[in-house]
Amino acid sequence: MSDPVRIHLVTGGKYHDFDLARRVLLNLMAEDDRIRVRCAADFSGIADLSAFAGVILYTCDLMPSDAEARALADFVADGGKLFALHGANAGLEFTDGPEIVASGVRIPGLVKPTAETVAPAFMELLGSRFVAHLAAQPMHIHVEDEAHPITQGLQDFTVIDEPYIAHPLCDYRTLLSARYKGEAPGYLLGQWDDDPPRPQLYVRAHGKGEVAYSPLGHACGRFDARPLMDEAPIVRGPWDSAPFQELLRRTIGWIAGSR
Repeated sequence: MSDPVRIHLVTGGKYHDFDLARRVLLNLMAEDDRIRVRCAADFSGIADLSAFAGVILYTCDLMPSDAEARALADFVADGGKLFALHGANAGLEFTDGPEIVASGVRIPGLVKPTAETVAPAFMELLGSRFVAHLAAQPMHIHVEDEAHPITQGLQDFTVIDEPYIAHPLCDYRTLLSARYKGEAPGYLLGQWDDDPPRPQLYVRAHGKGEVAYSPLGHACGRFDARPLMDEAPIVRGPWDSAPFQELLRRTIGWIAGSR
């Protein structure tokens, strides 16, 4: 007799369609009838993970307390798996102004790179810290490493998403990459002229467990940009994309031990 595979899902924060992400992730996890999911909108349940196989984070500008960060790190060190998406490594802070409009969004000032003082232990666990992103555009995602269970047999694919710039905080194993350069409207560091392969999915070991992080996954619903704008254009990003959903499906399988 097999046991259930429990996954703790956190979806919450600012400026993103967390309902869409939650719905897609739950539908994908429902494909494996062993998986049972506990949903949360913040990190308050992180202290109770003893019966869980993994944690999935789709968040933005939502940080754990020091105690919650330690509990999450201990969970991974004891053999758990953590999968973080998109803005999980982003702590948002604006300059003092003046107010500007970037990509149709009115913001009080330029967005600063995520400060080193923002949840440092949590950022170290994730392995990178958000700096800026270019305007949403088609991105060619290249499979860098076909040997890992998540990417074995996966083909290159294209999605429309926000190209993220992040500062690495440790060594990690890059599974997917993309190349892009250009302007990052609304960001203090607003021009990126270098063009290295930038990680779009990486994994790293932490104790007995593993962490996976992907910057992919932007989505914004009609009311999700408040108070920056009253109503926003609806953006589903890559969430309707079959290749992106396949990537999520594979990563869920990695957590559940089926890959």
